[in-house]
Amino acid sequence: MTKIKDLEKAGRQAFLATIGTYAKGWEYISDKVSLTIDDTNKIVNELIENGEKIESDLKEKVKSNAQLDKQIANLKAKLGVDTSTDEKLAELEAKVVALTDAIDKVVEARLAKVAQQTTPAAKKEATIAKAEAETKAPVKTAAKPAARKAPAKKATATAEKAPAKPAAKRATKRAPAKAKPATE
Repeated sequence: MTKIKDLEKAGRQAFLATIGTYAKGWEYISDKVSLTIDDTNKIVNELIENGEKIESDLKEKVKSNAQLDKQIANLKAKLGVDTSTDEKLAELEAKVVALTDAIDKVVEARLAKVAQQTTPAAKKEATIAKAEAETKAPVKTAAKPAARKAPAKKATATAEKAPAKPAAKRATKRAPAKAKPATE
């Protein structure tokens, strides 16, 4: 029996060694797994934090881009770049119509004013003013020689008619010289 007991004892020790090996392996593996899970969780948490930072940065950039887009749109609107040619023409046409209406009103007002001044009393005042102007006018016009202005107009008229011809240039140069002796 001792052999059986020794055999039983050896079998039991082998069984316990196997269970011990299994337990040790399980402990080793579970430690490694828990470390791996912890490391994985740390890495995942870091990735999440980085993702949140990137997301907030992107939101700020998108927000600043949206603000920039709004500013560009406002600037385009102020400069009139965003409107089409048809819209610009319509705006200009409306302005022209408004200006035409304003001019018509001013003309009508002046015509009404002139119509009011054509009353008999206004006519008398106008004839008196004309008579006074005629009595004062000869004194002023007598002091000014009339020949002085006429040659100057002829000289400019010939210069404007034929500026490319050399003979015409000589004629324009001589015309003021002829006018000087006549005025002095």
